[in-house]
Order: sequence, then C-alpha cells, then structure tokens
Amino acid sequence: MNQLFKYFLATRPTFLVITLLGCWIGFLSSSLSVAWSLNSLAVLAVLMIHASSNLLNDYFDYLNGTDLININRISPFTGGSRFIQDNVFSPGEIFRLSIVLLALSALIGLYLCYTSTWKLLAIGITGVFFGWSYSAPPLKLMSRGILGEIAIASAWSLVVIGFSVLQNGQVNLALIPLALAYGLMVANILFLNQIPDIEADRNSSKETIAVKTLPHKLWKWYSVIFMSAYILQAISIFYKQTYISTLITLVMAPIFIFCAIQLRAFPLDRTKQSWIIPLNIIGVHLYALLICMGLFWG
Repeated sequence: MNQLFKYFLATRPTFLVITLLGCWIGFLSSSLSVAWSLNSLAVLAVLMIHASSNLLNDYFDYLNGTDLININRISPFTGGSRFIQDNVFSPGEIFRLSIVLLALSALIGLYLCYTSTWKLLAIGITGVFFGWSYSAPPLKLMSRGILGEIAIASAWSLVVIGFSVLQNGQVNLALIPLALAYGLMVANILFLNQIPDIEADRNSSKETIAVKTLPHKLWKWYSVIFMSAYILQAISIFYKQTYISTLITLVMAPIFIFCAIQLRAFPLDRTKQSWIIPLNIIGVHLYALLICMGLFWG
C-alpha cells in the first residue's frame, strides 16, 4: 500500500465527513459568499485540523495505554485507528504528521485572514486550541468528564460560525443556536463511542463522562444532549434566526429516541452497541445533511 495513502487512512478520513457538513451549514447560513477558491482552502484547513486532532488522540491514547488494553473496542468506531498498535506507524510518526497538518492549517488560516477578514483569527486559534487540548496535556479535556463533550460541541460549532464569518466578514450572533445544535449532535457521537471503551479508559485514568457515569444513567446523558440540540434549533426558528424548513431534521428524532431506549435497556451490551453506534453516527450525519437541505430550501 502506498505510504501516503497509509498516512491518509491514519487520519480516520471517514470521520471527517461530519466536519465537511458543518462547513456546508455555515456556508448555506450566509447571505453572501466569497470565491470558491477561498472556500475550498477553508474546507481543507478545517479538515486538516480535524485530521490532526484524530492523530493526536491516537498518539496520546498510546501514551496513556488505553488503546493497547482496549479489548472491548468496536472497530472502526472506537478504540482509535490502531495504526500504532498494529505497527503500521511509530508513535513519533503519528505525532509528527499531526504537527505537520496543524502547521499547514495554520498557514492556510493566516492566508484566509489576510484575504478575507482577520475576524477569522480568533475562531481559528480557538479551534486549534480545542483540537490540541482535547487529547494533549496539561488539559486533556477528553479525560475531564463533561469538559470533553463541551470541547467537542464548541469546536464543531466554530466550524459553522467560521464559515459564516468567511462569507459575511462578520460574526452572525443569530447563527450561534443552530451552530451549537450541530455541535451537540457531533458531541453525542463521541459520547456514545466512549461507552465500549469504559473499562480501558478507567484503567488508564481517562475519566471520560462515560467512565464517570453509572451504566444505568448513560442513556440520560445521551438524551439530554440530543434533546438540547433540538431545543436550540427550535429557539433559533422561534426567534426567526433560521428557516423553519430546517425542522425537517425532526424526521431523525425517532432514530435518536430509539438509540436512547436501547442504551437504557442494554447500557453495556457490546452486541447492541455494535449497531447502535453506527446507527447514531448515520443519524447525526443525516441530521446535519437535513439542516443543509433546510437552509438551501429556505
């Protein structure tokens, strides 16, 4: 297999699709637009930050040992990419690739600030901060309970807001509820994916919210997160901050409710998790896609 292609696979490219949808939400939320060349560069920068974050997560999970001892992982959704554990790449190679991607995204970001608006700078720096501090010490937000979910929701909300700023040249405060709704749905992917890793994470002192929650209460966190997303979306529509056509996302609610019911009945059943997790991932991707469709039709 080509070495470059192996590096590409190490970034877990299938997980980057949800970020691409966030870019589209921000783009479609704007009344103006910049040249496609700038939008393409912005997409590339955002995807590289996400890819770098995935690599950093693999690297620091190697250091804390959680991926090595994780026998309950549900591949490819949990337990990391395994590229280090399977000796495809050394830990140093994974770390260096993450730094290269971060550096390239920073260069592109500075170019976008120079050619469009410097208001993007704070958004970009904050995004890089979340991408780094989610896995890396001293913060290691992924190991600090709900702070991990807050970091994920905030980071992906910034994707939407950043793309809107790129188009309009200013921060659209009215977009924040919809951006947060999308960010919370992304955070719920991470939350549900933590559950099969509970034992390995606990033994590695990785205090995720799933580790810190009693099994029979896991479904409550999942439900609160996706319901909060819908509430924020409803607030956005009520105050005419976004189009009512985005309510098409309600067609996905039964999927999330079903996942919550299954999680309540079988919180640690690995067989159930092996299809609940991909079902939730599909549901969140379709949720984001339906927001895009609602914005386009609106």
